Amino acid sequence: MGYKELIKKVQVYSGFSDSESKDSLDCLVETLAVRLSENERKDFASQLPQELQDMALAVYPSEENTSKDILAQFMELQNVVESRAKKEILSAWQALKDTVSKREIDHLRDCLPNQLNSLLR
Repeated sequence: MGYKELIKKVQVYSGFSDSESKDSLDCLVETLAVRLSENERKDFASQLPQELQDMALAVYPSEENTSKDILAQFMELQNVVESRAKKEILSAWQALKDTVSKREIDHLRDCLPNQLNSLLR
């Protein structure tokens, strides 16, 4: 699935505009990627469209971007309230699940903090 198709999937799941859907998808990919080890990040990126691959591989973990609560970080980055952030995360996650292999989704879940796993379906 291409990048534009993936954005459309987010839009279908969320009801957001193209621009809002793109921002949600981009932000979730970055938020996930910084929490993965280098090898895990490469595996994840390899299953994404080129635009998202580049994004996932360009971000590096730091104390600041990995220590914050993921939902709070998403709210801050997107400048949205909690309910909106949850909807953005869930819509983008569902679109990623349609693109990335089930094995990779399961592996991502294993690597992510419990707080994020409890939010994701």
